[in-house]
Amino acid sequence: MVAQGAPSSIQRALPVAPIPETERIKLIDVLRGFALFGVLLINMRNFDLPGQTWTGLFDRIALWLTIGLGDSKFWTLFSFLFGLGFALQMKRAELRGAHFVTLYARRLSVLLLFGLLHHLLLYAGDILYDYAVVGFVLLLFRKLPDRIILILALACFLIPMGRHAVQVRLNEVQRSDPQAAQLIAQRKAESKREDEEWVRTFVSGSYLEVMAYRARHFMRRRVSVNNSLFELAGPLPLFLVGLLVGRHRIFQNMREHLPFVRKALPRTLALGLICTGISITGKWPDPVIPYETPLWRGLLWYVGTPALSFSHACIVILLAQKNHWQARFTPLACVGRTALSNYLLQSLVFSTIFSHYGLGMAGKVGPSLNLALTVLIYGLQLPLSVWWLGHFRFGPAEWLWRMLTYGKLQPMRLA
Repeated sequence: MVAQGAPSSIQRALPVAPIPETERIKLIDVLRGFALFGVLLINMRNFDLPGQTWTGLFDRIALWLTIGLGDSKFWTLFSFLFGLGFALQMKRAELRGAHFVTLYARRLSVLLLFGLLHHLLLYAGDILYDYAVVGFVLLLFRKLPDRIILILALACFLIPMGRHAVQVRLNEVQRSDPQAAQLIAQRKAESKREDEEWVRTFVSGSYLEVMAYRARHFMRRRVSVNNSLFELAGPLPLFLVGLLVGRHRIFQNMREHLPFVRKALPRTLALGLICTGISITGKWPDPVIPYETPLWRGLLWYVGTPALSFSHACIVILLAQKNHWQARFTPLACVGRTALSNYLLQSLVFSTIFSHYGLGMAGKVGPSLNLALTVLIYGLQLPLSVWWLGHFRFGPAEWLWRMLTYGKLQPMRLA
């Protein structure tokens, strides 16, 4: 994070070091902790065999709330915060006279390793690997003018929408050609077989069998050029927006921008609810992504998602300005400060609950109990994070990340 005041000559001479507690911006940690709740909510659903159909009233309501208010909304916020953190760390390194590119490249390399291990050992839906790869791309754009960054962000934002439109239109054209329609049917059958293979492996396979499947999944999804470009186009525009916000010190001077936040909240909330609400009513109660077709539903989804994500952030920002909410948000900030550790811990808990080599509950819980489990697990992570930071400087994963980045042992316990 960037220091609040101008550094002295002594500070400029200091070697690169982790961010001191006094230089952290609590609101960013609060937002990161809040976003982690949504990541937990969606990953819980992903672990519990999302392809199943749940017909109970409470399950259908929970599924609608999970998809409508949670799916992609918190991941969007988390990605924005990653770009924001990038900008703040870059500014801080410049003020201290450090070589930012070298330092951040090491930081991203460690995150890349974490993501790879997380994917193979715990969860095939890992985001750390993607963040690390896109982080290297962000290094290339760090000194571009604001206008160019905005244009790039908009262009990258339109890529998933364009890909969706082309794919839907292509499917429509191919269905009119019997030979092409047969090819589409074969591809769908192959995709279905892959999904069924994953379900069989996860529900009845050993840990080594599940890990072997994750390795094959990694090669298909991450190494494939087409899939990789699409995966990277998702977080990049959010990273770029975060870079701009951090560059202009918005969070250091948040009070000056509160009028804009107050005006934006009702508009983005209304836009997000309307677009998202319409987009997910097409195949109800089909729990598989319900916004794929027709074309206009998918496009509404891509508009509603960032709008709702922005409104979520606005609500937290406005509440954080009130004294009684600042104290209530302290546990959230602790979760945000240990976000990597908590993210990995969530995956460990999920794999223990749902996998065959754990409790074997995959497909037996349902959306309503998933929602309750999400609240329970996150409710336990809040006091755990507060307790941990009462004794240690960093979360365990953050400590290892810093130690590998800076190449030396970091102090762990508080004095």
